[in-house]
Amino acid sequence: MDAFRLVVTVVVMVGVVVAILLFERRRADRITRDTGRMAQGRPEGEAPDQDRRPE
Repeated sequence: MDAFRLVVTVVVMVGVVVAILLFERRRADRITRDTGRMAQGRPEGEAPDQDRRPE
């Protein structure tokens, strides 16, 4: 019974680590996208294919 608990604990911990890594990957992609938009001078909500109006 102790071996079963150990295996279940390890499997759950691996699942949690994988979930955290997947979440952080998406977050890192959003940060990269947003900082790229900021560097180009576009607001956050503006799509990359929209033309900017001359100001």
